[in-house]
Amino acid sequence: MDPAASHLLGELIQSRFVASLATLHEGLPYASMIPYATWQDAAGERLLLVTHVSRLSAHTRDMLESPRVCLLITAPDATGDAEPVPPQALPRVSIPAVAEFIDREHPDHGTLARAYLEKFPSAADWFQLGDFSIVTFTPAGSARFVAGFARAMTVSAAQLQAAVSIAGHG
Repeated sequence: MDPAASHLLGELIQSRFVASLATLHEGLPYASMIPYATWQDAAGERLLLVTHVSRLSAHTRDMLESPRVCLLITAPDATGDAEPVPPQALPRVSIPAVAEFIDREHPDHGTLARAYLEKFPSAADWFQLGDFSIVTFTPAGSARFVAGFARAMTVSAAQLQAAVSIAGHG
């Protein structure tokens, strides 16, 4: 992946606030929307996408039953006076991942909560509710990145990690 595509990928993941989450629901594909933040370890070797979900949500029950999921993050449509972009040309990335529920006693719980709350400070009160949990998504296998029309590529977990790391320090 060239540096421009890597920069675009990292900015896309870091700048967006929501992703489409694909789970299996009663044996059928199911898509929902989740807010997410990113977290990387100090060594820059581990990338997690972090969300905070209620156990009352269907997608939460789905992840508890089958933790293999997929996240789709898309660039926004053009607004205002901007030149319209055909939907097929919008940058997007599809990230297969494994969901893990993080208990309050987990050593990374506080760090993950801070990463989420830095992006969503209005969610602080929900951390007091007993039915909410932090869920992390660890990218599993290769992601599919579309950098624009006819610019699709397979991205390894290491390339994904590097792109987000560079965008986070830019």
